[in-house]
Amino acid sequence: MKRIRKYHKWPSLIIGFFLILFAASGIVMNHRNWFSGANFPRKLMPPEYSYRNWNLAAVKGNVSLDDNNQLIYGNIGIWKTDKSFSSFSDFNAGFGGGMDQRKVFTLLHSKAGNLYAGTLFGLYTCNESSKRWEQIALPEKSPRVVKIVKNGEELLILTRSHLYSLPDRGSQSEVATEIPVPRAGDDDGKAGLFRTLWIIHSGELMGLPGKILVDLVGLSLIFIVLSGYYYTFLPSLARRSGERLRKKLRKINRFSINWHNNLGIYGILFLTITSITGMFLRPPLLIPVAYARVNPIPGSVLDHSNRWHDKFRDMVSDPASGELILSTSEGFYRFVPGKDTIAHPYGVQPEVSVMGTTAFQALYDSSFIVGSFSGIYQWFPHRDLVLNYITGLPAVSSGRGNPFGSVAVAGVINQAGRPVAMLDYNAGWIPLVKDIKKPEMPGFIAKLPVSLWNLALEVHTGRIFSVILGDFYILYVPLMGLTTLLILITGVWIWLKIKRKKSNKKIQEGQNHENHKAAPGPQSPL
Repeated sequence: MKRIRKYHKWPSLIIGFFLILFAASGIVMNHRNWFSGANFPRKLMPPEYSYRNWNLAAVKGNVSLDDNNQLIYGNIGIWKTDKSFSSFSDFNAGFGGGMDQRKVFTLLHSKAGNLYAGTLFGLYTCNESSKRWEQIALPEKSPRVVKIVKNGEELLILTRSHLYSLPDRGSQSEVATEIPVPRAGDDDGKAGLFRTLWIIHSGELMGLPGKILVDLVGLSLIFIVLSGYYYTFLPSLARRSGERLRKKLRKINRFSINWHNNLGIYGILFLTITSITGMFLRPPLLIPVAYARVNPIPGSVLDHSNRWHDKFRDMVSDPASGELILSTSEGFYRFVPGKDTIAHPYGVQPEVSVMGTTAFQALYDSSFIVGSFSGIYQWFPHRDLVLNYITGLPAVSSGRGNPFGSVAVAGVINQAGRPVAMLDYNAGWIPLVKDIKKPEMPGFIAKLPVSLWNLALEVHTGRIFSVILGDFYILYVPLMGLTTLLILITGVWIWLKIKRKKSNKKIQEGQNHENHKAAPGPQSPL
């Protein structure tokens, strides 16, 4: 019993603080909309989180306005600059102050001269007179717009789950019409194991009620940790207190340890599931599950009537064939809207990180640029050929499941329809042609805050501890998960032993009482 107590006590004291961070950051991550307006000062973050040379996905791309001006966009929002990137002015009016509300995935200067932006929270158009962004309603809840492309006199709007057509009039009153995307030709009716584990871990499996349930699990974990600390350090605190305060502390301790046990025992199933699923959402345990497929859980969001639910990542129009090419979480597909009944998969396609494409655009020679955290490639789909865009050599896979390649492409800068620079997540701006100069990142942009959600993500995944652990931070999540399982198992073991001991004691007391009643009394002298 003493050994079991040690295995429960000391790991709990060591990682308890980190478990509180896990729980608190998980609650924030579970409700991105709720916390989208909250920021955290970048200057309080470790040096690795400082903007330098347009790194950390600060910029995803650029759009030309006229001969002299252009817009850059990405995690920093939208900024107006000239062709030489010598001056910058804020172009985010209408989005709100939260950095999450300024997270822009796609930007388009349409044929009619209108500006459209696809953000984390929907579709926007820029009012020409007020120079403010105004939201255009889309027929779905919480649309996450990932791409806007021209389609004649109309626009095609791609969200994570749907494709829409919208008149190019630059008005927020325009009504979008959904374009059905045919079922994938290789659809096996299954769901990705990674996505399945994700929705179980977050509670999204059961929608908002499921998320609230996981929030309660997180709050319970925080209470369990704090009450465990209180139970451990109470004796030392009580010895330094007066008799009256000591009694009060003991009363609080009885209450807290009682709920410590109740929450731990009756929540053991949820705590265990949350710990195990979380371990497989980060490398290295992510690698074996990243591309595995399983049957969708009946009644969950994975068992959706829309087989493309939450799978779209990017889109281009193929000028050679008139087809739309969709980048999805399950690969690249092509189809002609209103004509094809099947979305055809490509046999040969570029490698894309599990985190999705970050650049996807057509080039003049019927090829496409495809960038992700797995690298940057030139893809010739009609020739079944993929080249490494930097070397010009045939692409060599870095291994499926690895979310990062040697080059982690966060975006691409274009001039006259061709890439002239790429933005590496870590290194930042890297010229692709000789005559392009790297622009200096202005201090007022570099000092932009971090969204609270992104801070929570860095804490929850353990990346923020890489400043201390270096490359070993990758083991943070699985080791924390295994240690948490050890704590949970030993906690249940201790509870069962104590319960059995109390039960045996009660039985023994009952037997003694019965024996006492049955024993003969003293004999009368008469």
